[in-house]
Amino acid sequence: MPNTKAIKALPTIIQRLRVKHPNARYELNWESPLQLLVATILAAQCTDERVNEVTPGLFAKYPDANAYAKAKIEELEEDLRPTGFYRQKARTVQSVCQVLLEKFDGKVPGTMEEMLVLPGVARKTANVVLNTAFQLPTGVIVDTHVQRVSQRLGLTDQKRPEKIELDLMNLVPKEDWIFFGPAMVLLGRYTCTHHAPRCSDCVLNDLCPKIGVGAEAQGPAPKDEPGEKAPEPEEELASMAAKKTKTKAAPANSKASTATKTKPAPAAAKVTAPAQPTGPLLQSLLPADWQAVLAEEFTKPYFKQLQKFVAEERAKHKVFPPEEDMFNAFKTTPFEQVKVLLLGQDPYHDDGQAHGMCFSVRPGVKPPPSLVNMFKELHNEFGCKVPNNGYLVPWAERGVLLLNAVLTVRAHEPNSHKDKGWEKFTDAVIKALNERKKPVVFVLWGGYAQKKKKLITGEQHRVVMAAHPSPLSMKKFMGSKPFSAINSALKEVGEAAIDWQIPDL
Repeated sequence: MPNTKAIKALPTIIQRLRVKHPNARYELNWESPLQLLVATILAAQCTDERVNEVTPGLFAKYPDANAYAKAKIEELEEDLRPTGFYRQKARTVQSVCQVLLEKFDGKVPGTMEEMLVLPGVARKTANVVLNTAFQLPTGVIVDTHVQRVSQRLGLTDQKRPEKIELDLMNLVPKEDWIFFGPAMVLLGRYTCTHHAPRCSDCVLNDLCPKIGVGAEAQGPAPKDEPGEKAPEPEEELASMAAKKTKTKAAPANSKASTATKTKPAPAAAKVTAPAQPTGPLLQSLLPADWQAVLAEEFTKPYFKQLQKFVAEERAKHKVFPPEEDMFNAFKTTPFEQVKVLLLGQDPYHDDGQAHGMCFSVRPGVKPPPSLVNMFKELHNEFGCKVPNNGYLVPWAERGVLLLNAVLTVRAHEPNSHKDKGWEKFTDAVIKALNERKKPVVFVLWGGYAQKKKKLITGEQHRVVMAAHPSPLSMKKFMGSKPFSAINSALKEVGEAAIDWQIPDL
């Protein structure tokens, strides 16, 4: 039964999820309902990242249901091998496509009843396709992430996915179903993780009763949740995964175990081996449009050193912002939609503050002094209401790239990642925008930012400079009407002014 407090907090939960993940989507790449259906099948016991590496070639080779249905099964298996459990997945994909040809003229059907006719397809997969590809609110996507987060928030006390979905469908307004599922998946995948959830970084921290948090600490993650990817919990592949896990686990007295004991790794090697990056490549965390713009940077020696440095720092220390938030400015403001670049210096270094956008803090976090001064100036300039939060995502959605010159910092050690390569990378961002024909207003507050003016040479652009809003220079900042200057510059280049009002949360 859902928790009474959780029910009361649900409207705020949905609002904050919309601010945190305004464009929440299932993280599989696709261009047609069939592609999404196939990708979802492949995602069982496999990360979305790996599936997205396989599917471009796969979709080119098999453009329609007929191609999958008539493929040689051995060849299809080889094509799916990188995703794991490739034999079962090949049979499932081929069977699904054969039924699509027999019953639906080769097209993916648009109703839940018809989707459930397909072999191996249950409600979760059906909801992914119907919600995402057809934009039909047929239900709420429930994978292991949604299950875990819903239970911790008190939105359900059920254990089975279908019963959890029923609770959520009864609580969440139908117009929010399509958004709610993917947003909860993202929250569970990157913040409310199975082990060691990052509660202090969570936008729902002050609303969450944290039911069951800590109870999982002594046990393994569910078999259907390898790492941070939740696969299909309800289908035949899940049971196959459990069987394969048992088969591969070597008993303590096995030959494999004996070999490990008799041939231990040399102690010296453990001491002297350099730390290797444990996370994904930095560039893989950027959205595709920015990856394309900045592609040349990724091959340069400084960027490879930066990759190694950041990975080692995260392995040894607490680093802000969290890895999944590091490029939030780029994720929220696509390259072609940048109207204004507001340049900061270093991420906030205290718990729960930094989330990948300069000057901005998470909901529920007290705005720092510089941001307080910015809000005061906005009130004086435009009469903007001072909001109850410092979450600047609405600015980013309106075309303001909130870029720090340095994108990571060691916890409680300001400027600890200075001069490690980030400045060269963010200089490349400025240069890329400078080379763009579409005008940009570059906002440089304070001496540090104003040194970047030399990178801005395009006559189509505008540069707006002012004192920094920090307490040290607030007397020069206050009354200088910096936001009016930005809007005036936008009008000069034929762009609409920015609405600077931040809504209450």
